[in-house]
Amino acid sequence: MDASLFVVKEDGGSQSVVLRKSRVVVGRDSGCELRIPLASVSRQHCEFLLEDGKVTVRDLGSSNGTFVNRERIEEAELSVGDLVAVGPAVFVFMVDGQPEGLSPADVYARGSVEVKAKKHGGVAGPAAKAAAALAGGVDDSDLDMQFSDDLDDSSMIDFDFDFDDDDDDDQPAL
Repeated sequence: MDASLFVVKEDGGSQSVVLRKSRVVVGRDSGCELRIPLASVSRQHCEFLLEDGKVTVRDLGSSNGTFVNRERIEEAELSVGDLVAVGPAVFVFMVDGQPEGLSPADVYARGSVEVKAKKHGGVAGPAAKAAAALAGGVDDSDLDMQFSDDLDDSSMIDFDFDFDDDDDDDQPAL
């Protein structure tokens, strides 16, 4: 079984990621295999587990939840074509290249969930503004969400969701 994730973000950017390890952690922490460094994503948000020919996604106590087909889950076994939302990213679970012909815009529209921005001291920081923009709350003209161009075959993939003036040092611990 060749299991992979087709990752989509709101602006239509997409990328395929092959699940090569039996445990793949998604989160904003630098030690996560799939890294989404945004305030709406917990340090260790969820994990994909490959075991006995099955793939399961398990929430790791995240603040904003992990969703499968727009339903908040603690744990769910995935079927081909299931949509997993983690913060502003939507993952399509694929096996042996199926489903084919995915439209990033359609995937995002069918799989995204509202991301609530956290305000700090009454003023939203860059990451909170980005989360609000993804939920339709603010002008997103200053967002610069790009996938990293320097991805390799290592076991870690950093999705580069960079924002102008982003500084994680001023983010409170979750």
